Amino acid sequence: MKAYMALAMALSASMAADAQYWRALGKGTIGPTEVQTLFGDVVTDRLLAGGTFMWIRNEHDTLLGMGQVIWDGTRWDSLASRIEPISGNNSTAQTYWFIRFQGRLYACGDFAFPTGDGLGNRYLARLNEATEKWEPLSCPVPSSASINTLVPKLPDTVLYATGRYTELCGLPENCVFRFDGTEFHPWAPFDQIPYYDDNLVGFVFDFRGMTYITGFFRDPLSEGYACFLRWNGTSWEYVPGWGTYYGPIKEILVHDDILYVGGAFRMDNGGPGNGVASFDGEQWNSLGGGVLNTAMPGNTAVLGLQWFHDELVVCGRFMEAAGVPCSSIAKWDGQHWCSYPGELRAYWGHHPTLYELAVWRDSLYVCGTVLTVDGDTMQQVLQWTGGDAVGGCSTVGLSEAAAPPAQLQATPLPGGGQWRITFPQQGNWHLEAFNTAGQVVGRWDTGGNSMVINLGPAPPGLYFLRAISANKQQLATKILRP
Repeated sequence: MKAYMALAMALSASMAADAQYWRALGKGTIGPTEVQTLFGDVVTDRLLAGGTFMWIRNEHDTLLGMGQVIWDGTRWDSLASRIEPISGNNSTAQTYWFIRFQGRLYACGDFAFPTGDGLGNRYLARLNEATEKWEPLSCPVPSSASINTLVPKLPDTVLYATGRYTELCGLPENCVFRFDGTEFHPWAPFDQIPYYDDNLVGFVFDFRGMTYITGFFRDPLSEGYACFLRWNGTSWEYVPGWGTYYGPIKEILVHDDILYVGGAFRMDNGGPGNGVASFDGEQWNSLGGGVLNTAMPGNTAVLGLQWFHDELVVCGRFMEAAGVPCSSIAKWDGQHWCSYPGELRAYWGHHPTLYELAVWRDSLYVCGTVLTVDGDTMQQVLQWTGGDAVGGCSTVGLSEAAAPPAQLQATPLPGGGQWRITFPQQGNWHLEAFNTAGQVVGRWDTGGNSMVINLGPAPPGLYFLRAISANKQQLATKILRP
């Protein structure tokens, strides 16, 4: 009890607004609430924040935000007409995230507001920036609906509303509806997904001429369930290199025609990376083995992706990136992982969970359960002020520690570029070879207990082999190309 009181007194003391590499935005929320999303709005030149909070604190005042506030560079202020908690829900309203589509600002979350005609609207909203009031989209979403997200977070020509099966605006029930800026429309491809009452769709997005969906739903191609599929224009197909269920995808980002995904998948479970991976439309790149929560590997997750100053920045729940210690945030420069200096901590010295990243006014911002940085009190929303400073970088893109335990037998053959790979038992094996940057340099399949691989023109160096059986058993070893 004394320890708790001491901690509470420390948190309520005069709060430092800056550390060596980080700056705090205000003094955080009140109560067991959180800022969970950030959005750098270039249209109004404001940083928007959302989450589960009711109140948020500036240096000298406290603001009623109801899950939505704006930062103008100096202080927090309210955003438009306040949303409300769902009727009958004693907790505060929650905003999942904000989106700009066709010049208009949208929000989605677990919130409600009256529409002025005796009806209420839930989950989805569009801001009337002339009146500063939230309004329904083409129709009010009733309390009985289960469509609660707008995706993708960076929409191009189409915005989708997703969730569980529900009717919307008089349209037959579905898990996905297309929104053109004026009206909702049915999305026929999802009609080919077998009906299951608990089908759930998260992201829907276009990439290289196909439309991808994430979530957890019945598999239209076989028995069971899927979490990641793509629509080729006429039918559904599996995403190459992605199995039935490696773990949920929490975030997606497309940059320079490459898809980046973050989530709770791990290589130990057969995933294409640990928490994060990139995809060129056919092949996956593990990005040097990704990140890991070493204290609880099963709790590893990447929740935010952001491209900043020609580097991929990721945040979430992890303690290292390719063996480099970090505080749930790291960056990938294409060959190495680097940590951000500054020790970010949550309650009782634990590593924080960082939910979201945003870029605004050419600065990087992050939000989460942060309470201190290098011992200074700095709560929940931080601005990176350290420039190009790094805490440490990996020596190679794919650390040996990132590979599963070696169990394959690799015997070099005459010629310098071939090996006989022997598996512990006969079966349908899929084998991949990675260079030290985590890039796939070869793929092979066999139905036996051995095969010969040829790395051909691959340059001399160390390579990692990963084999996956039909029942998802995963084996690995390394070879040295002379």
